[in-house]
Amino acid sequence: MRKYTFLVAAGCVMLGVACRKNTSTPGGQTGQLVGNYTFLYLTTNINASESVTYLGQTASVVLVGGYKTVQNTGTVVFTADSAMGNGIGYSYDTTAMEIKNIPGTPTDTSYQQLSDTVPATSSSSKYTIIGTDSVYFPGGVLGTGSVLAGSPIPVAPPTGGHFSFAGDTLIITTRINTTYPDNSLGVPATVNANVNATIKLLKQ
Repeated sequence: MRKYTFLVAAGCVMLGVACRKNTSTPGGQTGQLVGNYTFLYLTTNINASESVTYLGQTASVVLVGGYKTVQNTGTVVFTADSAMGNGIGYSYDTTAMEIKNIPGTPTDTSYQQLSDTVPATSSSSKYTIIGTDSVYFPGGVLGTGSVLAGSPIPVAPPTGGHFSFAGDTLIITTRINTTYPDNSLGVPATVNANVNATIKLLKQ
């Protein structure tokens, strides 16, 4: 499994490509998020599994990891219908657990240290508030391009989330679930990835 793509790709969960056409249904109070914010940090929890069947036997690999970003930079501007990220960048250093299940052998668990620096990136996305605490980004969370950055498989689903304020801090939580085909040593495989992300922004 491309175990690195799920963790090294953090930038996608936060800020990816440019905005897309807003196809959501307007609702809620559009002025709730308007303002200028400093990007504080991003936290994620990632659970990804890959299964492959060969000669009637099924093997699987599960990757579990997560991180809180450090060396955070950048700002986000919310207008009445758009979110614009300017110079968002950060680093992370984490340990991921890999669990291998191969028929006829004991379960193998190992740990890997993973770290990366995401360079400052700018992007934008339309958004719509639904109800009082839900937000919809048709291009993904603040312009998500792919949960799997660095992967040749493009994934850019419309994404929803919940938001709240703790004083001057805006908290956006979201979940991205995706399934895609892979290839393990020439054998077709299926990967299921679940990403929970929390973005914290300080209103200026």
